[in-house]
Amino acid sequence: MSASMQTACPNCGHRLAAWDKFCSQCGQDTANHPPSLWEFVHEFLLHYVAFEGKLWKSLWALMARPGFLTLEYLAGRKQRYVLPLRLVLTLGLVFFIALKLVPGDDSLIQVKPPARAATVELPQGVGEVLAQAKAQAQAEGATDQRRREPSTEGPSDDEQFDLFVRQLPPALAGALERSRTRFKADTEAELKRVGARMLALAPYAVLCSLPFYAGLLALLYRSRRQPFGTHFVFALHLHAAWYGVLLLAQLPGWLFGLAALFWANAYPLLALQRVYGGAWWATVLRASALLMLHLLVLLVGVVILGVLGALA
Repeated sequence: MSASMQTACPNCGHRLAAWDKFCSQCGQDTANHPPSLWEFVHEFLLHYVAFEGKLWKSLWALMARPGFLTLEYLAGRKQRYVLPLRLVLTLGLVFFIALKLVPGDDSLIQVKPPARAATVELPQGVGEVLAQAKAQAQAEGATDQRRREPSTEGPSDDEQFDLFVRQLPPALAGALERSRTRFKADTEAELKRVGARMLALAPYAVLCSLPFYAGLLALLYRSRRQPFGTHFVFALHLHAAWYGVLLLAQLPGWLFGLAALFWANAYPLLALQRVYGGAWWATVLRASALLMLHLLVLLVGVVILGVLGALA
């Protein structure tokens, strides 16, 4: 049935006029037919990429004017720009996709087999004499080594690990044992597996860290008595900007990396000053404290990611 023949919205049942292309009640389009491939592409380009010009305007305001989008959002001007949660999710998704697509240099971890030494044929009987002398020397060296070692030996690394594992729940202990077995069997493969797992969990870790970052802002600016939502919006925009800076750092050339390093450090200071105001020296002190506390939170997150990656 074509859009002109629709008398009621298929979604909510609201009465439609013959010329209605969208339902005035729920906003759904009235075209009730399987979409073509071009319609899918057009919808993606229009709604998810173009945003009727809002995406590019939002990206420019986000990257070039620190703190501006937060003030606009708090002032109620929300329809002009992409919402902060969508911004951080979109840029985060693009960054982690780009990170996976960047080719790695495996030449640093490849180990070349040693060249075979040239064989020299010895006269008959000489080889046996040399072998016996070598075995005797090794036995004497081992005896001397045992004499030099202290009589009381502490537990080895494996024994310490076993003592630690026994104190854990059975499921966690079994996962650690399997990870240690894989690590001993193929260290390189296990490290790659844990790294891939950490990369897969990193977006969720960033999202989980946003409330903590907003809490740190509320703690440092507690005298302002601002709602928690104000700090959370600022945290969303700041992390979205950091994703944009990290994407800039992925571009080839040392100049992009240098620019990303500079802007990643200058951006939070400028954004804090624009949104929260106050004396510059106080902003610098708060930004420094925020950086140290945030790094501590990230360190805890990395440790948790490493454990989760090993247990997966």
